[in-house]
Amino acid sequence: MTVRIAQLVRTYHDVVNEAFLRDFPGIEVAKAHSADELAAALEGAEILHVYNSGFTPEVGKAVRQHGTALRWIQFTTVGVDIAEENGLIDGVWVTNIGDVRQRVLAGHAVALMLGVMRGFAAYAPHRAARDWAREKMFPHMIAPEGGTMVLCGMGRIGQDIARKAKAFDMEVICVTRAARPASPSIDRVVPRGRLREVLPAADVVMIAMPLDDETRHFIGAAELALMKETAVLVNISRGAVVDEAALAEALAAGRLRGAGLDVFETEPLPASSPLWDLPNAILTPHLGGQGGAEQWHRLSELVRDNTRRYLAGEPLLNVVIAPAGAAPRAANREQGR
Repeated sequence: MTVRIAQLVRTYHDVVNEAFLRDFPGIEVAKAHSADELAAALEGAEILHVYNSGFTPEVGKAVRQHGTALRWIQFTTVGVDIAEENGLIDGVWVTNIGDVRQRVLAGHAVALMLGVMRGFAAYAPHRAARDWAREKMFPHMIAPEGGTMVLCGMGRIGQDIARKAKAFDMEVICVTRAARPASPSIDRVVPRGRLREVLPAADVVMIAMPLDDETRHFIGAAELALMKETAVLVNISRGAVVDEAALAEALAAGRLRGAGLDVFETEPLPASSPLWDLPNAILTPHLGGQGGAEQWHRLSELVRDNTRRYLAGEPLLNVVIAPAGAAPRAANREQGR
């Protein structure tokens, strides 16, 4: 029997190639590039490959109207929140990519931290003016060695950030939903309710927690006011975990050394955002999890493994939503970004 996969994925997320189809001769694929094309691709499809930001209201409508045969949706991203907002259908297994991007994203977070601490953004105008400016740069530079990182979130990505921070001999204080035993790279764990107690000690506040009703604007004006003027904030999770307007105001007023941001409350970041013009902010366009060929191979291995499991009726990996009342078919992993 032929099993049909409908796809609406970015090119660099597409792992269903000729080799995949040779290995799974019972699979056929219908690739779509728009919501209209997806409507046709979904006819008779049991499996959907899709990415979170691509799950627009139009795509959600196509899935609800034409995905009546769907049994499993594999996201090629960690997040599924946009898809949930735009109408995932009930009764299907939903899986994400788990820790495929974990190490790459953690490395990007540390790169943003170092970029701010080492004055990379501050040097940009000097470079544009062909100004060597060596001594002018000294006030913009601090070192991470021996500093304190307050890490908000202790999922797999957060733990990998902590491990990398230890390479700089940093003290890592983790703020998480409930205090629990820390990993070897985390020196202390405090519950979310005690965030304000540890913020004054932070040289770096690192945001690596999921967005939900409890974490929206988890870092707001009151929390920013508790941070040292020499502190750095980095956000690689979801933009709305930080009150972006309050952060822009604090950066403009010099109440923080700087910020490294890969995520924003509205994406793409509007041209009117004051963040574009702040010399103490390093911005990247929500690409921290991109890692080239090696990451593609890891994604390919995961999708192949899950496809084999699906066809064999075995537990799926990285289940984030299970059908109501479904038998325990899923091998769950902790969600990341």
